[in-house]
Amino acid sequence: MSEAKLAESEAKLTESVVTLPTGAEVRVFRGGSGAPLVWLHPASRITAEDPVANALAEHFDVYAPMAPGFHELGELDEVRDAHELAMFYDDLFGVLGLEGVPVAGHSFGGMVAAELAAHYPRRVSRLAVVCPVGLWDDRYPMVDLFATPALKVNDLLWGDPGSELARAAAAASALPEGEEGIALMETEEYIENLVSMVSGFTAVAKFIWPLPDKGLARRLYRATMPSLVIWGAKDRLTPHEYAEDFGRLLPDSRVEVLADAGHLVTLERTAEVVGLIRDFAR
Repeated sequence: MSEAKLAESEAKLTESVVTLPTGAEVRVFRGGSGAPLVWLHPASRITAEDPVANALAEHFDVYAPMAPGFHELGELDEVRDAHELAMFYDDLFGVLGLEGVPVAGHSFGGMVAAELAAHYPRRVSRLAVVCPVGLWDDRYPMVDLFATPALKVNDLLWGDPGSELARAAAAASALPEGEEGIALMETEEYIENLVSMVSGFTAVAKFIWPLPDKGLARRLYRATMPSLVIWGAKDRLTPHEYAEDFGRLLPDSRVEVLADAGHLVTLERTAEVVGLIRDFAR
């Protein structure tokens, strides 16, 4: 089954809202059955149709919370730095009754998972991170996505920007020309999607700009649980050399670098990524 067909065939997650002790409201998507697993999303907003979360729900009782700032930017007012971000998720896990569970995340979500594991190791039984941001090395710097022209972003995210998946993603985000494009920009759905995208990028920027390492490299030694690091060999956003850095800094880790895949390895190689997480987290 192709990755596209896989994504189309999955059942949708259900959404609920939980309230933290601070009063903050968090949207949590949940689906599947069996042992619990938490999936933390990248800079793209989590939805009920998320292909990775739904694929994981074939094997686990998946919890996929929305990061602060992705629903409303005001959510970031009380989450000032990486330490408070970890506290936010510790509170969330407490409300959800999650203690010592597998946690997996992609890109920004991978960094959040690593921060949680370093700050509150008791919450995480096994840590799986896919192309996580959060480290920095001048020899192979992460690309500044916020300074990259929009037309160049697609080339950074995919292992093969000319692939069917990459072209379909570019086409889905492109506006029609002329009056049709102007009319689309005036629709409520387009405005909501634009606000969501801006909110997400603003939230991510707060925790990784101007340099993504806010001290994570000095904290990873605390994440002593078994860890799995997955990377795309053709990642142009966060070079694959960071896979070895995470592997070296995490005390009990295994590194898997997948050929012919980029930063969006979760979409280019969904079945393989999900299989690695499934076998590791069980």
